[in-house]
Amino acid sequence: MIVSITCRHGTEAHVSRNDIGRELMALSRYVPTIIRARAVFSKETHHRNSEDLVTCHLSIHIPHRRPIDIYEHQTSESLAFDMARERVANRMIRNSASMLHSLQQFSLSEEVLK
Repeated sequence: MIVSITCRHGTEAHVSRNDIGRELMALSRYVPTIIRARAVFSKETHHRNSEDLVTCHLSIHIPHRRPIDIYEHQTSESLAFDMARERVANRMIRNSASMLHSLQQFSLSEEVLK
């Protein structure tokens, strides 16, 4: 898996790249075929009180599926990352469950046709 972490607009000082890299690598326990995980941190400049908001964009690429893109706005880099990571994990679990259900339905329909 390729992991990349980008910090923009002064977020570098507050981001622990090693911890975030480990957390992104740990996402492979939900879907082992992840080929790329990307985290982008930036300060929000388009909102009121923009100095207080940090955006974390997590992008997860899995072969033969649409990428999972999550944007989370919070008051700190760690909060934004934690919330985004939780949303990504929930989406991967939900997608895996629906994929498993589809495979079960397909195998049942094949048995009926025999």
